[in-house]
Amino acid sequence: MRKIIMDVDTGTDDAIAIMCALQTEELEVLGICTVNGNRGITYTTENTLRLLEYLGREEIPVYKGCALPMVSTLPKWRRPEIPYGGKEFKAQEVHGDWLDLPHSVNKKVEDMDAVSYYIKTLTETKEKITLVPVGPLTNLAIAMRAKPEIVENIEEIVIMGAAYAYGNITATAEFNWWCDPEAAKIVMDCGAKITIVPLDATHKALVSGKEADEILAGGTKACLAAGDFIKRRIRGYAVFQPVGEDMTPVHDALAVLYLIDKSVCEDVKPMYVDVDCGMGASDGMSIVDVDHRYEDKEPNCDFAFSANREKFVELLTKTLKAR
Repeated sequence: MRKIIMDVDTGTDDAIAIMCALQTEELEVLGICTVNGNRGITYTTENTLRLLEYLGREEIPVYKGCALPMVSTLPKWRRPEIPYGGKEFKAQEVHGDWLDLPHSVNKKVEDMDAVSYYIKTLTETKEKITLVPVGPLTNLAIAMRAKPEIVENIEEIVIMGAAYAYGNITATAEFNWWCDPEAAKIVMDCGAKITIVPLDATHKALVSGKEADEILAGGTKACLAAGDFIKRRIRGYAVFQPVGEDMTPVHDALAVLYLIDKSVCEDVKPMYVDVDCGMGASDGMSIVDVDHRYEDKEPNCDFAFSANREKFVELLTKTLKAR
């Protein structure tokens, strides 16, 4: 069983990723850190708490993380949209402010913050831990700045973020890295083993409305919530970013399922990946050195350029039905 820490900005795809991690016997979730991203930290933390309470998994600790990126919001003109929350047209929302689950009553956030949790856990652990950040990388980057030696106890960092071919928040940038590009730069340069599951892969692993119905029919609490979330995402993507008739990506779940079965991702190659922090038109863009232009740079990650849609949907459905 691989021990993992998840780092989430919980909206619908984060919620499905969390459920996949909790449903499988191959992963042990030690804790969940929340961060500003899809929505502000109040929303992402409450969404995480209500999901765990809904699933009856209140024993999983939740650590509230950073309310803002490291520096990207300091110039008021650079990221005026952050923190996100309630700004999109309702028809476009794939996350919403609150997950459509009951408000958390019993499940509470831990007293320790997420950055301190990373430092304490990765300092004291007797065995290496895998990190699965599927939101902006702010918490982890600040922890690494405070205590760089924690990298020694990281088995792998599996990141949902970045993109090679296109962006989803600007023409060039993927949202998580665009939100906090300086944090992404720190993590990419940390020296740990890193696997990146980017938009290029997640947009190959689409889920259809019919497949969402099959997930709903599984009947578990995870199936019922995930099926509803997928249908919400299908409606939202149809309005603002059509990816195929009656289909949607479920970005963050692919990163978790990669830990269970690496074959869900395809065309995975060692790459040197950098981040544009220059505040211009490509601010937050992931720079993937496919042609090895940087002769002095060794690969710093494995980069998944594609995914196997059928395997992903099959494993997603199986995992959500597990218990």
